[in-house]
Amino acid sequence: MAAVSQAMMVTGLYPLVPHAVRAIAKGDAGVRPLRAALTEWGISAALSVARPAGFFQLPGWKNRGPRPVIVLHGYAMNRANFVPLAYRLARAGLGPIMGFEYWTLGRTAAAARQLGWFVDQVRAATGAEDVDVIGHSMGGVVARYYVTLAGGDGHVRRLITLGSPHGGTDVSGLGVGHPGRELVIGSKLLTRLTAAPPPSRTQITTIWSRADALVPGGRQKPLAGAETILYDDLGHVALLGSRRVARDIIERLTTEPAHQPRSTPR
Repeated sequence: MAAVSQAMMVTGLYPLVPHAVRAIAKGDAGVRPLRAALTEWGISAALSVARPAGFFQLPGWKNRGPRPVIVLHGYAMNRANFVPLAYRLARAGLGPIMGFEYWTLGRTAAAARQLGWFVDQVRAATGAEDVDVIGHSMGGVVARYYVTLAGGDGHVRRLITLGSPHGGTDVSGLGVGHPGRELVIGSKLLTRLTAAPPPSRTQITTIWSRADALVPGGRQKPLAGAETILYDDLGHVALLGSRRVARDIIERLTTEPAHQPRSTPR
């Protein structure tokens, strides 16, 4: 799957095809969606080329910030996708910044349990009472499962998800492995997550974009008790490379959680 993902991003099959289909379906084939697709292609191709960097530590892994920041990649990806964002977080004095790797063809529940073990190890090694977590795409659902259903509430101070299909996405049906069934609209997993009480101590912020062709933000319902930030012009992978998104994340990781859900258009 990693090789297929690489090939699609470098050749432009993703994102040009899904963005074109979405633009045609909406009757919007102007300059704006083309610009969004080309930006998404450039960032996706650059992160694909940088994939070997996932074998090394992320920028900021030696930082001594307020608390550890753990990042979770999306389906068929690795932690190299977080290099641009980790660099910006590190410059803001956050960290240590650590990437959590998991098998994206497996069950979300299994990945969430492994995340819990990783969080425990990080807390023990650093002496931190809690951590912050940032999850992109599937990684955000894994992290949400951990704080909602697997005992992570309170061990995670803030959870920020980027382009995560909390309400499901039709594109998931084209994938292989368990996520192909678990992340599709109306799945048992997502129904269970929706029915579960929101975490009482972990503050969740969901960041989406209406221009995301894989997980369209305008179709995702806000999570109960969570803050929602919605952009108009960023693609699925471009969320990871955006300076604006980085500023929003830094602002939230450097302030105390308000525990008041709100929606913020961008």
